[in-house]
Amino acid sequence: MDTLKHLLTPIRVKSMEIANRVVMPPMGTGLADEGMVSEANLAYMRRRSRSGAGLYITEIAEVHPLGSVAPRCIGVWDDRFIPGLSKLAEIVHEQGSKIALQLHHCGRESLFHTRNKTAVAPSAIPSYIFGFLGTPREMTPDEVRETITSFGAAARRAKTAGYDAVELHGAHGYLLMQFLSAHSNRRTDEYGGDFRERARFMIECIQEVREQVGDDFPVSLRISAEEGIKNGYTVEDMQTIIPDLVSAGADMINVSFGTHGNAQVYTDAPNPSAPVEYEQGFKTGLARKIKEMTTVPVVSVGRFTDPFFMDGVIARGDADLVAVARQHLADPDFLKNAIEGHPEDTCECLACNQGCIERLALEQKPIRCAINPETGQELSYPDKPAEISRTVWVIGGGPAGLTAAFEAARLGHQVTLFEKEQETGGQIRFAEKAPHKSVYGKWIRTLTAKCLKRGVDIQKGTTVTEAMIEVGNPDAVILAIGADKAICPAEGITSSVVCDPERRGNVQRQRGRHRRRSGGYGDG
Repeated sequence: MDTLKHLLTPIRVKSMEIANRVVMPPMGTGLADEGMVSEANLAYMRRRSRSGAGLYITEIAEVHPLGSVAPRCIGVWDDRFIPGLSKLAEIVHEQGSKIALQLHHCGRESLFHTRNKTAVAPSAIPSYIFGFLGTPREMTPDEVRETITSFGAAARRAKTAGYDAVELHGAHGYLLMQFLSAHSNRRTDEYGGDFRERARFMIECIQEVREQVGDDFPVSLRISAEEGIKNGYTVEDMQTIIPDLVSAGADMINVSFGTHGNAQVYTDAPNPSAPVEYEQGFKTGLARKIKEMTTVPVVSVGRFTDPFFMDGVIARGDADLVAVARQHLADPDFLKNAIEGHPEDTCECLACNQGCIERLALEQKPIRCAINPETGQELSYPDKPAEISRTVWVIGGGPAGLTAAFEAARLGHQVTLFEKEQETGGQIRFAEKAPHKSVYGKWIRTLTAKCLKRGVDIQKGTTVTEAMIEVGNPDAVILAIGADKAICPAEGITSSVVCDPERRGNVQRQRGRHRRRSGGYGDG
C-alpha cells in the first residue's frame, strides 16, 4: 500500500527539528552576482521552498576567493555577504522549513581558476576534466591552515545570518575530497599519507567549524562514500573513518558518491546527476553501509523522484533522510502533489542534465530546466492571471506546444491546441521507444492531462489552415509545429536491417526477422 507515513515523520539533528525526511540538496544555479545573493537567487529559492521539503541546503557557498568555482557562485568568505545570505534563510523559514548553508572550496575543480592559472590543490596534479588548461599549484602549509580557518569563519557567518545548520562539502572531487583521494593528494607532510592520514584535512575542517559554531549548532558533512574511479577509495575505506568524522563534530552524514573524472577512469555512475538509465535510489546501499558505522542521521542520494518510493527507503532503514535534487527543478510540487493525493500531476525529472548540469558546467550559464520553463527564470515568470483573457490557438501538440498551451491556460486564456496526428507528443512519441526513455512518454501524458485539467481544448487529427484561422479569428496563434528528426550519421543507418524508433512504431514487420534498433541522441 502506498504511504508517506515514514517520509513525513519529523527528525531531530542536534538543536534542529526537521518536519519531514525530504532534503533539497545543494544545486549550483549560476544566479549570484560576484558572490552576492541576487534577486534571482531569492526568487529561485522562494519557488523551491514551496515544495514542502523539511530541509533545504543552499548551493555551494565559497569559503575562500580561491575556492570559488565561478564568479556567479555564492560567497561566504567575507562579512559583506551576510545580509544577502540572511534573506535567503528568511525565505525558507517563511515556509516553516529549515535551511543549511553548504560550505565549499573547489580546489582544482574550477574551469575559471584553471584557465586563470589561480587553481590550488593538495598536490600539483591536473584535474581529469580541466587538466588540459593547466596544472594547479600545490597549497603551502600556511595555505592549508588558512583554508581550515576559512571553513570555520564561514560557518560562524552562516550562524550569524540565521541559518539552522551548515554542511561541509566533502564530496564530488572538491577540495576536502581532493585531500582524501590518492589521485589528487601525494603530499609528504602531515596532510598526506595513507587513507586515514589523508582524512586529516577534512577532520580538522570539521573541528574548526565546530569550534566556531558551538556544541548545539548542527553540522552536516557531505561525502562521496566511494570514489567511483579506477584505484579509487571504496565505501569500505570510508567506513573506517566515519567514527573519526563524527567525533570531530559531524552531526549528519549526507552520503553521495563519485568524483570529477572522465570516461577513461570511471568505474560507475560518475556522480548523483546520473542519467535516466539509472533507477531512482540506485545508491541507497551506500547510505546503509555508512549507517552501520554511526548513530547520527544519514541522507541517501541518487535520482529520487517519487515520494512513495522514498517512503520505502526510510521504512526499510536504508537512510534517515532522502535528498531530492533535480526533481526540485523539474517540478517542485512533487511532494505537495503526493501529500494532496494527486501525484499524477507531477512532471517527473527526465535526468537529461541539459538545463542544469550541462548548461552550468559546459556553457557557464545560469540554471534552467529542459521541461520546466520557470526554473532559473522566476523573476520574469508570470504567476498571476492575465488582466485580459484572450483566445489562443496553439498549432502543434509536441512538448513545446503542450507547454505553451498549459502556460497560456494557467494565465487564464481560452486555449485550443491543434495536433495533426491522432496523439500528442510529436517526436517524443518515437523517442520514448528507445531503451530507458519511457519517462519521456510519461512526461507527454502528464502534460496532456494537465492541459485538459486547465480546460485546454485539444483537437487531434486536425491540420490548421489559413482559412480556419481567418474564420476562428483567435487573438494569438502560437506555432509549435515541431522539430525535424535528428538523423544518426553512422554508415548503414538507412539499411533495411536498422530500425529507428519512428519506423518501429509505424511499420509492421514480419516476426522473427533479424534486425537492429538504433536509439541515439536524436531519439531523446
